[in-house]
Amino acid sequence: MKKIIQLLYILFVVAAFSSCSDDNQGEVVSQDLAYQLDANYVFVDIPEEFPFDPSNILYLDGKTVLKLNARNDGKQTTITEGTEFTFNVKMKKTLDQDVKVCLKKDLDLLEEYTLTEFPDEAYELNDAIITAGSREGTITLDITNPDLLNKLPGYVLPLCLEFVDVVSGVRISGQYYNVLIELSIKLEKDNIDSSNDVIEGEYFNDNVVFESSKTSRLECLYDGDRSGNTWYPGRNDYLTMTFPEPIKILGVRLDVVTNSYKLGGLNVYVDEGNGFISYGRFVRDNNGVIYMKFKNPVNIRAIKFDGMLTTSGGTGPDIYEITFIK
Repeated sequence: MKKIIQLLYILFVVAAFSSCSDDNQGEVVSQDLAYQLDANYVFVDIPEEFPFDPSNILYLDGKTVLKLNARNDGKQTTITEGTEFTFNVKMKKTLDQDVKVCLKKDLDLLEEYTLTEFPDEAYELNDAIITAGSREGTITLDITNPDLLNKLPGYVLPLCLEFVDVVSGVRISGQYYNVLIELSIKLEKDNIDSSNDVIEGEYFNDNVVFESSKTSRLECLYDGDRSGNTWYPGRNDYLTMTFPEPIKILGVRLDVVTNSYKLGGLNVYVDEGNGFISYGRFVRDNNGVIYMKFKNPVNIRAIKFDGMLTTSGGTGPDIYEITFIK
């Protein structure tokens, strides 16, 4: 900044000198040279290099948290929601040509992490094309093999942004971009037959322990009366039925009413020996008798229901009796 002030002083001196050098130049106008810049202005720090890159920049812009849901039946993991994620790629300025961009694994970025490297066989990356005259493109990440993602506590996938083909006049941003992928795995088995066929076998419920958050009229479910008093749970009530010992169950029969309060759906959980596993949501629209058949009968310690609603989605479905078939 001192150089600027000195330059101003020099200009003032030159002007004064030139105005007095020749009497034939005309009238000399009196000038007040007492003017000074704001005293505080000279202390402003002007950097030697302006911190702004005027060149075209390629960079990532998008979500920092990606979520997917998966189901595990004890043997295999299947993604039920969120198999594809997108990353937005942008440029500061448009070009008159197409630009192909990719994300490439860079293991040098793993120095700060102790998590396991994301397996190559579990995903696919698709390149982005930023078309001529556009500033944006999309790179997609597909989770193709979720069975490889069961290891805890998690994985890390180091990626860097690159041009597929060299493009002049464009620089790639060196900014770090951390994206967290949350994999929510639900223990769930697809083991309920969709039919409502009668299940052949031995019917029983006399030695089963029925427990519920809705205790009123709970005894109706195992009193042997398939058309008398009913048990009607609320929206948030649960029902647990425990056997005296593990037993192979073929299915369950539910005797329900035929009016607007007939049972339409419930969530099913089964304890096969290692805690409850979800069997999914069981939905029916049958009058009188509902048969819930297991595709692959297994030894069961207990069965649990919740989310019990009527066929119209209302609360308080009426159930006469619940019987098990072995």
